[in-house]
Amino acid sequence: MSLSIDGARQAWNRFFFAPTNLSQCGIFRIAYASLLLINILVWWPDLERWFGEHGVLGYEASRTVIDPDTWTLFAWLPKTDGVLWGCYLLLIGHTFLLLVGLFTRFQAACVFVWFTSFQHRNLLLFDGEDYLFRILAFLLIFLPAGNYWSLDRLRPSMRRLSVRRLCWHPVWPLRLAQIQITLVYVSTVWEKLRGADWLDGLAAYYVSRLDDVFGRFPVPSIFLESLFVMKLLTWAVLAVECVLPIGLWFKETRRWAICLGVALHLALEYTMNLFLFHWLMITCLILFIEGTLIRQGLAAIKARRPH
Repeated sequence: MSLSIDGARQAWNRFFFAPTNLSQCGIFRIAYASLLLINILVWWPDLERWFGEHGVLGYEASRTVIDPDTWTLFAWLPKTDGVLWGCYLLLIGHTFLLLVGLFTRFQAACVFVWFTSFQHRNLLLFDGEDYLFRILAFLLIFLPAGNYWSLDRLRPSMRRLSVRRLCWHPVWPLRLAQIQITLVYVSTVWEKLRGADWLDGLAAYYVSRLDDVFGRFPVPSIFLESLFVMKLLTWAVLAVECVLPIGLWFKETRRWAICLGVALHLALEYTMNLFLFHWLMITCLILFIEGTLIRQGLAAIKARRPH
């Protein structure tokens, strides 16, 4: 019995605390911050309309459509357009500094606080994509994303560290992020399996008839007019989403699962108008790429460059 407990303890420690190269976190930071910057810059033309006191939803009215326990910095700030624009520019600034990796953890924490504040200022404007943006900002606080491809690497305190201390970290922050991404897929599959339309194979047919969501780029008519093909596509999406939460966790299947996930999200991005959601999910898949593999790939590219 003691041997099995010791084995479980060792497996737990290897899974969460083994020192690992986490260079994928740097690529994830750059991709995430780029998408978030696009997301928040879209607010610019209508910022006062959506978040201003004289817009579609004043502050007091906004508190009636949200859980009263939620918090926002706008609760303690003056309700003026000047303050609103100041907060908005701060969010843009923190996001840009997160992108280039200057005081990365601090920027991630500020992005999380400001993005949450804007989200709770007008909850009706946001959807699941924005919740995922917020969760990932929180996880970035713990990831060593500033240790790779960042301005933080140029800081004197960082330059004094050895290469191993700089590049190898306990893996637990990455595991938390990977678990969160897995739960996104698991919850998606769970909800779809509870719906008769997905089990009957009709979900894709109904979605393809939603003009405001479907039809971003041309799709061959055979896919839209054949109920048999639409059923196959529905079940194919469901099958891929069932496979991903499992395949991503095993080394033997991880690369295939990542490729399958990227293909799925690119196909949905081609056909559906969901703004940045599928690009954000592709960005999340970066966290499942082994850091050592990225390091080896970059070394191979560098070796092939002409001297």
